[in-house]
Amino acid sequence: MRRRITTCEFIACPGCGRTRFDLVRLAEEVRDATRTMTGLTVAVMGCVVNGPGEMAGADYGLLGEGDGTLALYRGREAVERRIPQAQALARLLARIAADGRATGSRS
Repeated sequence: MRRRITTCEFIACPGCGRTRFDLVRLAEEVRDATRTMTGLTVAVMGCVVNGPGEMAGADYGLLGEGDGTLALYRGREAVERRIPQAQALARLLARIAADGRATGSRS
């Protein structure tokens, strides 16, 4: 029922020919950085074709947009676009913190 999430749930796609960034590396970085957060679902998706639908239930997500760039989603809303991969993790963590969710408090 997902009424109480006691860990950070993590969603990632396996990647395909449409993925234009290092999905595996970023997914591992995001998983490691959010490991201690509770009550959140975070997604890393490879492309704009299937990604939005597959991560629709996530609280936050990073979605590949093009060559080495990603969009940051909060729920189903894109809150930042064209983020270079090198900045994606920091922007995700900053957004989670700005929303008061870094400690895992469910709002």
